[in-house]
Amino acid sequence: MSMIKTTLAEQAYQELRSLIVSGRLSGGQRLLPNELASQLGISPTPVKEACLRLEADGLLVNSARRGMVVRSFNEEDVEELYAARMLIERGAVEAAFDAGRLDEALRSKLEDNLQNHRRFATGASLDDLTKALTYDRAFHSALVGAARIPMISETHARIVSQTHTVFVSIPGDYSRSVEEHQDILDAVTAGKKSQIVSALQRHLERSRQNTLRQVKVLAETLEPNLF
Repeated sequence: MSMIKTTLAEQAYQELRSLIVSGRLSGGQRLLPNELASQLGISPTPVKEACLRLEADGLLVNSARRGMVVRSFNEEDVEELYAARMLIERGAVEAAFDAGRLDEALRSKLEDNLQNHRRFATGASLDDLTKALTYDRAFHSALVGAARIPMISETHARIVSQTHTVFVSIPGDYSRSVEEHQDILDAVTAGKKSQIVSALQRHLERSRQNTLRQVKVLAETLEPNLF
C-alpha cells in the first residue's frame, strides 16, 4: 500500500512540476488539491504531498490567505538565484576540468544537446519555448554533473527550474542562448579552463540580465501580489 501511495505522490509531483516549469501553471495561480486530484485521477493526499515537495523546491509558496500558490519571482529573487548559479556552475566546471571529466563523451553529449536546442530556440509558441528550456537545463546539468557531486547537482536543478519559470511567462526568441552554449562547448573543446569559465560567466550574466527584464515586464502586466 505504501508503495502505491509513494508512486502516486511521485506521479503528482512530476506532473505538477512539469505544469509549473512549462508555464501552464503561472506565477500567482492558486492550487486546489481536490481539483488537481480530480484532474490527475488520484486522491487529494498524494497531491498534497507533491505540493509540499514543490514548496521545498521553491516552486510553490504556502499563503495563509490563499493556500498553495505558484511562486512569483521578483528582482531580488533573481539576483539571489543567479548568484547561486554562478558559484555552483563555475565551481563544478572547475572541479570537473581538474578531474579530467570534460572529456570527449561530455563534448559529444553537449553537441547533441545543441543540435536539438537549435530546433526550438527560435519558436514563438509556449511548446517550443518549453522544449528549448528543457535542452537548456540539460546542457547546464551536464556541465554541473561532470563534477560528480550529487548534492550540488540536486541543488542546481532546483535553482535552474526556478529561473526558467520566469522565462515561460513571456515566450520569445532565445536563439542567442544557443550561440552562447556553443561558445562554452567550443571552450571545452579547446581544453582551456579559463576560456571555459569566461564563456560560462558571460552566458550566465546575460541570462541574469534577461531574466531581470522578464521580471520587470511581468511586474508591469500582472496585478499586485495578493499574498
